[in-house]
Amino acid sequence: MDSEEEAFGRIINAIASIGETGATIDELSKITHLERHTLSKYLNRLRADGRIAYKRIGRAKVWFVSKAPLQHIFRLREEDQTYSEKIFSRILSDIPEGVLVLDFDYNIMFMNRYLLALYGDCAGQKYYRALFGAGKGKGFEAYQDQIKGIIEGSVEEVESQVEDKEGRILEIKARKVENPDGSFSIIAIIRDISEKVRREERIRNLSELHKLLGEAVNRSYTIDQLCSTILENLSAVIGYDMGDILIYNHENNLLSSSAQVGYPRMEDRGKRNTVDEWKRGIARAAIISKEPIFFVKGEKKGGDELFYYNYASELAAEYGLQEIYAIPLRTKGEPHGALLILTKRGRVLSEEDRSLLGGISEGIAGGIAKIKVEEELRVKANAVEISINSVFMADTVGKLTYVNPAFLKMWGYEGENEVLGRSCTEFWRQKEGTEDILIAVQKKGDWEGELTGVRKDGSEFKLRLSASLIIGKKGPLQFVAAAVAE
Repeated sequence: MDSEEEAFGRIINAIASIGETGATIDELSKITHLERHTLSKYLNRLRADGRIAYKRIGRAKVWFVSKAPLQHIFRLREEDQTYSEKIFSRILSDIPEGVLVLDFDYNIMFMNRYLLALYGDCAGQKYYRALFGAGKGKGFEAYQDQIKGIIEGSVEEVESQVEDKEGRILEIKARKVENPDGSFSIIAIIRDISEKVRREERIRNLSELHKLLGEAVNRSYTIDQLCSTILENLSAVIGYDMGDILIYNHENNLLSSSAQVGYPRMEDRGKRNTVDEWKRGIARAAIISKEPIFFVKGEKKGGDELFYYNYASELAAEYGLQEIYAIPLRTKGEPHGALLILTKRGRVLSEEDRSLLGGISEGIAGGIAKIKVEEELRVKANAVEISINSVFMADTVGKLTYVNPAFLKMWGYEGENEVLGRSCTEFWRQKEGTEDILIAVQKKGDWEGELTGVRKDGSEFKLRLSASLIIGKKGPLQFVAAAVAE
């Protein structure tokens, strides 16, 4: 008596021998010499295992060897599925990633609901045409070669990241599996990772922009130089056609262009002034609103937005622009200006681009604020250097840390190396009272009075000294004093 597995083999061979038209139970009974009730039981067992399938023709069933068991299960009406098939089909259909089954000629045998939603029913089509389009190029060719490696047996499993015909980034993992009839298929797990890739790219770009911004701040000595470098760096990471950075002056409440790129040369001075006024109007709107503003040609604005919409419309018409994006540059709540990014027809700023610009806007404002302070300090330092009055600084114990040229001239020294590090009490006669001056400055914050200075050659002269205390976050830092000969 045949074992069940031997009987199963005879049934499958019998179905295959009849051909692609399928076999009825009567035909199978004659070939296998099995009674109808026994044969019916075996057929249902084989169908439950996914090794064979049937089609209804009227009230009769025609049996086939299942070369695509998953596809067969999903095309069955639910009432024709076994309990296990129902559970399996529901799990596989609702799994939150794609399941694709290919034969060894790149034909799609099965795709689950995840992939059906992306590409429609592509069963029977070549997978590289269905997912990537005909002649997709390097990306799909590389993946086709990997699949070819599975077919030829050089690899068991492949993993790749490719772009499909719709521009989605797919993560694909594929391996060879053996079907119940002894044939082989390729099963691939597919995920749309476009959003993940965009996030990672944004993080990389944001990191790169912050690095470039830090380098620009460290290497720039003027605001114009800093802003020009920032616009160049932005252009390297975010494609745009024209750009401006306008700096806000708190003293006169005015905006002035510190740097711009991409604009054609304009000889008409009057027209140039008009264009600059349009840009200042857009920048002013962003600064006042404290939020980025986004203009797209053809989109109507109203209400509070109307006052800058006219400026943006005129600017767009002048240069053939499609979009204008204005970002306020603020740090610690204080406005420092605005960044304008302009794109022409055929080019748009993606949400990732706008997110990147917003992500570094405070860093740009911080860099501008830093350069402003440094420029102010350089101006003050230069003023001190060229002052006709003698100016010096000393630490909290009275040792000189800075002297200007007027000090050296007044006391008769040739270089600052002769005086720095020495106690300021060495440069006037009343040594017993000079400590009281330091104590007074520390207590009151300032001191003013007359002293007798002692030059390098020992000669004396009368002077009037005004001293103040510089206070830092952690307490007193330096004494600063100015001396005038009487």
